[in-house]
Amino acid sequence: MKGISALIVLATLTVAGGCAGGPARTATPAPTGTPPASAAATPPVTEARQITATTTAPTGWATTPVTVRHEPPVPPVPVLSGIRYAAHPGFDRVVLDIPGPLPGYSAKYVPEVRSDGSGEPVSLPGKAFLLIVLNPAQAHRDDGTATVSGTHRTGLAGVEAYAVAGDYEGYVSIALGVNGVHNYHIGELSNRIYIDVAR
Repeated sequence: MKGISALIVLATLTVAGGCAGGPARTATPAPTGTPPASAAATPPVTEARQITATTTAPTGWATTPVTVRHEPPVPPVPVLSGIRYAAHPGFDRVVLDIPGPLPGYSAKYVPEVRSDGSGEPVSLPGKAFLLIVLNPAQAHRDDGTATVSGTHRTGLAGVEAYAVAGDYEGYVSIALGVNGVHNYHIGELSNRIYIDVAR
């Protein structure tokens, strides 16, 4: 009897000691599909917020020269068929329409604009000049008629005007007259090259 009593006392002490001094164990609740209150209080980063952040702080904008190489099969030589422009929040966009494969292109600020071939100065409104050169490309049809030419005012706040400065031996030069040296970004989409100039 004494042995049984000793065993009961020993078992009671072991259980009590395990609860008091051992690590606390809690039951894990089954998932309910509702996040804990702390997780629900922190809103997740949404795609819309990421897009907004990218739009307000774009990367790849600078005043330094840019060159992109493309080697489309020729003939036919890519044809610059039109130039469009529009104002956007914080920047002006100029679009070069080129149906089919795109030519290589470069962009850089230059102190003055000169006509390809003749080297004659091109009169262009603006305090700074951004020159875009396409190659291989042409700004005329096979019969020789021009698809784009001349100097044109835009009425935009940043890019005041553009001029076709050359269509010569596979090179087409377009100059943008800007109201100052601003960061720009040049890129491409299907059938067009675009130039965004910050204001």
